[in-house]
Amino acid sequence: MNRKKFYGAALCAAMVLPLFTNCSKNDDDEQIENPTVPSEYIYVLNSGNWGNNDATLSMYNVEDEVVTGDIFETQNGYRLGDTGNDIIVYGSKIYIAMTVDNSIWITDLEAKVIQRISAEGQPRYFAAYEGKVYVSFINGNVSRIDTATLAIEASVKVGRNPEQLAAVNGKLYVANSGGQDFPNYDKTVSVVDLQSFTEIKKIDVFLNPVNMAADDQGNIFLVSNGDYSAPGVVQKINTQNDAVSELDVNGSYLTLPGGNTLYLISSEYDENFNLSLYYYSYDILQNRLLSDNFKGNTQFLAFPIQISSDKISGEIYIGTSDYINTGDVYVFDKNGNFSYSFEAGLNPIKAVKISK
Repeated sequence: MNRKKFYGAALCAAMVLPLFTNCSKNDDDEQIENPTVPSEYIYVLNSGNWGNNDATLSMYNVEDEVVTGDIFETQNGYRLGDTGNDIIVYGSKIYIAMTVDNSIWITDLEAKVIQRISAEGQPRYFAAYEGKVYVSFINGNVSRIDTATLAIEASVKVGRNPEQLAAVNGKLYVANSGGQDFPNYDKTVSVVDLQSFTEIKKIDVFLNPVNMAADDQGNIFLVSNGDYSAPGVVQKINTQNDAVSELDVNGSYLTLPGGNTLYLISSEYDENFNLSLYYYSYDILQNRLLSDNFKGNTQFLAFPIQISSDKISGEIYIGTSDYINTGDVYVFDKNGNFSYSFEAGLNPIKAVKISK
């Protein structure tokens, strides 16, 4: 399966990291010393389980094919916290949203902490645009972080329980899920004018919108998860006129690397709770399905919980987990072909790649 080697952080020898039960060794049976950050690497945010204070940040060395179990704790001497939800790289900094802790970590590219923002309201997802970072909060706000002062400088009220967001043409689109109000989900996307930082309208979409990605033409693709009586749909928002159309494909999670191919994972349960998984690739220019199984014969070891990608390399990352054991990350190239996999942490929900 071309699965890469895993090594715990240097602190593993003292059993500081309970997430990993054994201290791994390399092929020469030598203990890994304090990790040095390589020139090309992938960070994986492992959310941990809600309320358990067990989120971690794994680092995969692309050149040496080695994983450091929790680079955040190794670099800073304390844990990431509870519960990791999103991570982005913008400029020379990394931003990590910790939902239960009501905090946002800001680190350098070596995962060393620069600033911690206390952020009441439970931060969820990030978007970056023209020198600012935007973050959604479960309490219904979106806040703007100044990337120079590293402080929240303004907030705006949007819909109920906003999730993912995307910035296009001077506007911020925010998926309002209403997920905390089950079964009365929200079904709107807020449009925020970034110059005035005010909500200028709400767009009606399908029930329970969550996942969102923007293409190079100024369109936004959105997964609305629906509920038990109404399965989710994938929609396209034309940001020139904010018209909404439905795509002829299903999905639970989506990502859009550089190019014109949308990648989606669809998980569907029947009346007997049997799970069916589909791995769709979809041409957004020709509006047609390319494949319902872009992963090919790749065998996953656990349930896929999220998909993300890198716009520069076009790589696609799928995190898998059973919510009990450490999960794996499967890496696909820009054409959707499987490349390799590596072990990460508990519930690997997003991967970001850094090349120096």
